[in-house]
Amino acid sequence: MMATAPVPKSPPPPARVPGYGRARLWVGITGVGTFVALSAAALAVGLPAAVEGRTESGVWAAVTTLALFAAAHAALQLPFDLLGGYLLPRRYNRSRPDMAVFLARLARGVAFYTALLFTTLCVLLLGGRLGGVWGVLAASLTLSVLLLSGRAAVAAGLSRLRVEAPTGDPPVAFASSDDEGFTGGVVGLMRPRYHLLPARWREALTPEQLSYARLRREFAVSTGAWRRGRTLALLFTLCGVLGAAALTGPDRLGTAGGTIELSLWFTLWSFAGLLALPAVSRRGVAEVDARARAAGAPDAVAAATIVALDALQDDEPQRPAWVEAIFHPVPSVRNRAASDADPARGAWDVARTALYLGLAAGGLLGRAVHCNSGRPALWAFLPVD
Repeated sequence: MMATAPVPKSPPPPARVPGYGRARLWVGITGVGTFVALSAAALAVGLPAAVEGRTESGVWAAVTTLALFAAAHAALQLPFDLLGGYLLPRRYNRSRPDMAVFLARLARGVAFYTALLFTTLCVLLLGGRLGGVWGVLAASLTLSVLLLSGRAAVAAGLSRLRVEAPTGDPPVAFASSDDEGFTGGVVGLMRPRYHLLPARWREALTPEQLSYARLRREFAVSTGAWRRGRTLALLFTLCGVLGAAALTGPDRLGTAGGTIELSLWFTLWSFAGLLALPAVSRRGVAEVDARARAAGAPDAVAAATIVALDALQDDEPQRPAWVEAIFHPVPSVRNRAASDADPARGAWDVARTALYLGLAAGGLLGRAVHCNSGRPALWAFLPVD
């Protein structure tokens, strides 16, 4: 009998290099800072009015101008996409595709997102023409409802997302995503239709940990934290649109320059939300954690689940208090483990839901933040806890 040759063992995956989370944070700070600075500068020098003065009157001229504005946003975001989506994961030995695959996925996501932004700008322009400030507000509300109701469809347009049929009570659907950081969310407008969880978690977590992760999503709904987050994100978006429309002026709404100005003002409003809303989101996470403890979830399972899920994200179990206070809507592993007291009520996932809804007002920060820069699979469902 001939001896069979031994099957060569595949090499173990390279060890991860520490510092990935902080490096991503600097990419997000730089990207957000760039768009905020450019928006403020454009408003200060009156660029939207200059753009309006250089375009011919008429609908097609306005539409062309808005298309160029959306394309310019995509071009300015591209260096940060390359950093956050490919170069940093390569530098820190994180999961990443080959360059050709990455560029193909990025091209799909950028094309779809840019088309969404362009469509939003056109709808806001139409709302301004028909109803001034209140027309813009109605247009943004309609877009917000559509974005929330069709969030899974938007995610599938941005990247390959294969969603299984929901099962169970409450219904849970598992989705296969190209990105290890995909966390899904609670799908529905103001009433949850089903919980969307990553199929990857069935391999990355033990059965007990997966049950705990599902339980936390259920508590996010039953405590009211999810609905409070959804409501606050909608109110934040509509208040920003109203303020941006008022600053632009009703006489300029319904023009290309006025719509661009509205977008720039709302981008500054979104930046204020990046500073204020994470604190409310962190209280929402703490509220759900406390509810799970009160329900008798084993501390060891809870701790192991939080550590495992953090490893799929920034892999940064502890961070300075000031960094977390400003930039992170999900508390660090260490802070979650140290939190024993029942917290005040919070608004689960409000900060990142508000970023997604920024599309409904032409906001420019939805894909510039550190958690999803260069990762199209996360542009609709930004990571939650």
